[in-house]
Amino acid sequence: MLQEIRITNFAIIENLAIEFHFGLNVLTGETGAGKSIILDALNLILGGRADTDTIRSGASTATVEACFTLDDPQTLAMIADLGIDVDNGEVIIKRIISSSEKNRTYLNNSNLTVAALSAIGDRLIDIHGQHDHQSLLHPETHVDLLDHYGRLMQNRAEFQEHYAAYQKTLQTLKQIQTHQGERLQRQDLLNFQIDEIDKAGLSVGEDDGLKSEKNKLNHAEKLHQSVQNILDTLADADGSVLELLGRVDRELQGLPEIDPALETQAQRGQTAYLEAQELAEELRDYQKTIEFNPARLEEIEDRLAEINGLKRKYGNDIATILEYRETIGQELATLSLGEESIDALKEEIKTQQKALAGLAVELAKQREQAAEKLKKAVEKELRDLNMKHVQFSVRFVYETDAEGFTTYKNKKTRTHANGIGEIEFLFSPNPGEDLRPLAKIASGGEISRVMLALKSILNEQDPVPVMVFDEVDSGISGSVAEKVGTKLKKIAEQKQILCITHLPQIAGMADSHYRVHKTVSGKRTRSTIIELDYEHRVEEIARMSGGETITETTLKHAREMIK
Repeated sequence: MLQEIRITNFAIIENLAIEFHFGLNVLTGETGAGKSIILDALNLILGGRADTDTIRSGASTATVEACFTLDDPQTLAMIADLGIDVDNGEVIIKRIISSSEKNRTYLNNSNLTVAALSAIGDRLIDIHGQHDHQSLLHPETHVDLLDHYGRLMQNRAEFQEHYAAYQKTLQTLKQIQTHQGERLQRQDLLNFQIDEIDKAGLSVGEDDGLKSEKNKLNHAEKLHQSVQNILDTLADADGSVLELLGRVDRELQGLPEIDPALETQAQRGQTAYLEAQELAEELRDYQKTIEFNPARLEEIEDRLAEINGLKRKYGNDIATILEYRETIGQELATLSLGEESIDALKEEIKTQQKALAGLAVELAKQREQAAEKLKKAVEKELRDLNMKHVQFSVRFVYETDAEGFTTYKNKKTRTHANGIGEIEFLFSPNPGEDLRPLAKIASGGEISRVMLALKSILNEQDPVPVMVFDEVDSGISGSVAEKVGTKLKKIAEQKQILCITHLPQIAGMADSHYRVHKTVSGKRTRSTIIELDYEHRVEEIARMSGGETITETTLKHAREMIK
């Protein structure tokens, strides 16, 4: 649930902090007081677009921060997958909008992309406003509502997974058939490249070894002469280093018998002599490996030229060339399938079509069964909302497709990404009127009630813990408003509800009541929000009922409204 929201320098809100509670939280206030600004701040917390125009005049940054407590395993897993720790289910989201710097987004003090926040936000709060009510007028949204109600989203996801694989197979077949000529040209090119690379017989690191050997051959004479000079000085010439070290060693060997303190020095002298001997032997062995071989040098230069030519064509180093060889080998294998590949793909498409048709038909049957239950549930909810003669129905239209592979109700039907058929909600508010699309018959108030009825029905299927209703009371009043409040109160038994309303009947149902108030001081406008105690609730509901003039009668009526 949403525990708290803090807003700083956002629109006309200078500094605001408010705690919310479980149950039905109602926000009231005069038009323009700032209720919609709080909703904008919530949208920002859920990953909405940040606009520098929302920064309060005179400030350089605006900050919105919200604290949630979560217990949904999937939401917590999404956060954990981002490498962010959550202690005791507490999640703090913070958005900072800056007029001069980059905007920043945090979750539990960890940087977060807006896209990642949006994905998490979809599981935190479900906001319903006038836009959502209007979405009911668009039939393309109706299938989602029906599938949610019928618990068919998993079935639909399975169908869509198969459908995506089917479309991919179709695309592969189309590409192969469309580019037959290009395919043969490509095969010739790949065969040439593979043959050229394979003939070279490359091995990783080979060029480095060849460069080292080339350098040694180029400097063979210098190496031989330098080593000989060293050997002369070290061992071969009269008065060589070895000869002198031998004298030193012999002199030192007898001294420890006279003074044991010279034992270490005697050992070091012997070690120096032996080291010099070993060095001389190693240099003589190395000198034997030095060769003057112009033919080998030419061979190395030719090999390096061959390798460098392949590098210019296929990659900056041998490892990249061999990786490219592997890639084009796989591509050639695919291209070489030719007609066999086309035949195999056609068979695969037939298999996929059969599976898709079965899934589509089963999903259509399940939707029609769910539609019957939805019809009864919506009509019951709407009758509870004072629409006594309402009729509600779900219309299914199955488009004929002579080339289609799905047969339903004895006719071939077009298959699409959501299955088969198009769905639209039909509505008749009054007796004697035919069922017609919502867009053609429903008033604003009726649309609001239909949306509330659907949300009430879908409450159990919806995992989002917080629901926000903005202007759900649009176009209604009187006893209908009281029934809408009762319906919201019922939903609030299982979820935290935030409701912005102008109707005292709904405000009276609140578990927690907040008043949004705008003040003007000098040339600055400020919006504040406070949680009302009982007496202030009575005054606010009296104001909502009777206007600014509050009488004992309106106060008494307000007390009666508070449930």
